[in-house]
Amino acid sequence: MPSGNVDKPSIEDNRDGTVSIKYDPREEGIHELAVKYNGEHVQGSPFKFHVDSITSGYVTAYGPGLVHGVSGEPCNFTISTKGAGAGGLSLAVEGPSKADITYHDNKDGTVSVSYLPTAPGEYKISVRFGDKNIKGSPFFAKITGEGRKRNQISVGSCSEVTLPGTITDADLRALNASIQAPSGLEEPCFLKRLPTGNIGISFTPRETGEHTVSVKRMGKHITNSPFKVNVCEREVGDAKKVVVTGKGLTEGRTHVENNFSVDTRNAGFGGLSLSIEGPSKAEIQCNDKDDGTLNISYKPTEPGYYIVNLKFADHHVTGSPFTVKVTGEGSNRQREKIQRQRDAVPITEVGSQCKLTFKMPGITSFDLASTVTSPGNVTEDAMIQEVEDGLYSVHFVPKELGVHTVSVRYKDMHIPGSPFQFTVGPLRDSGAHLVKAGGAGLEHGEVGLPAEFNVWTREGGGGALAISVEGPSKAEIEFKDRKDGSCDVSYVVSEPGE
Repeated sequence: MPSGNVDKPSIEDNRDGTVSIKYDPREEGIHELAVKYNGEHVQGSPFKFHVDSITSGYVTAYGPGLVHGVSGEPCNFTISTKGAGAGGLSLAVEGPSKADITYHDNKDGTVSVSYLPTAPGEYKISVRFGDKNIKGSPFFAKITGEGRKRNQISVGSCSEVTLPGTITDADLRALNASIQAPSGLEEPCFLKRLPTGNIGISFTPRETGEHTVSVKRMGKHITNSPFKVNVCEREVGDAKKVVVTGKGLTEGRTHVENNFSVDTRNAGFGGLSLSIEGPSKAEIQCNDKDDGTLNISYKPTEPGYYIVNLKFADHHVTGSPFTVKVTGEGSNRQREKIQRQRDAVPITEVGSQCKLTFKMPGITSFDLASTVTSPGNVTEDAMIQEVEDGLYSVHFVPKELGVHTVSVRYKDMHIPGSPFQFTVGPLRDSGAHLVKAGGAGLEHGEVGLPAEFNVWTREGGGGALAISVEGPSKAEIEFKDRKDGSCDVSYVVSEPGE
């Protein structure tokens, strides 16, 4: 708590592979929440969040998206302007990836905001009202990568609309189709090759009555478009009428096909979507028997608990999500680990030369640009130098004490890890949550070639840094310390895979 006292929230098991943590704060200010599993911090912990009182008469913001999220999934939060009077509201989200922001005015003094981060890392969310940051802004949200492996498939169900004329596969890719329901709701629908060889349209009927299907090529209707489709009562999908049977939804084994079957014959039309998440990305096979029944199998490679979500017409079928215990041998993944002691970097003084280094092979330095924002919110350009092939350093001379923000952009996009925190004077806070890593080698690589990435430990203070690489083959790890709180790491593997 802001006062330094420690408080315990309540933990509830939701029995579906998720746990809810509930907490009633009693103090205003910055709180830090540590979440540990078996004594180890979970990804992103400790989380920091700002608590405000509801009746402060100020604009306030609250919600999970200001604290944490998962890359590739929307992060949501709410801004409350109740009792705050008139003033312009402005929003910005900065971080390792561009995040698309959408918002909706709820007309009750609150605004719902959603943004979509596409890379893990720390995102800075600024909410300003009448040109001033609101209390707690900027907020820093930790976006983690996908820790659990997830696989999903969708099987559309065709309402029998056949397009006249012959359409080649190349043609099929150039067409776009949408369907408009009687209520006026329009959504995209999918074109697919039917067993008869004709082209059919797959969509999920959500209401009865006459629907209009438009099929366009380069924005122009094709011959006979728009088509009319009539949907009757028994065609509207009902997840409760789907029958699911098979052992594969209660227990499973690694490295074999675990089966179950799904019968949608009495459930109307609807797309079936299946996702399986757990310790490994389980390969899913789906055999659609074209009579409304499907045989589905999945093949996990690691033992543990898997969550199977089975939805029909966008609703969970009875019993979903299923929790499946998978037993058996794991895959023979090789793990290589190195540990290096990192000393705290000497304190930086005002007026001294500050530097931050990073490695980005295969680019031209002309496309790199850097700026530094001081604690007083003054932004200036910083100089970038190429130290050796692919190794760059950012130089600046600070004029005040405190936390500076260093942004490094390549072709106007933040490089992985940017924006960086850089403290001038003694560190106010230290620890693992201030260490950053970024670079192409954390996302992809090639067999036999070094995959490279950077780790910045300067803001985290001293401590032991451990790096492990695990996968189908052993990794040769190389570690270079740049002596300024940054280091670059490269690893070479001999087998493709994850």
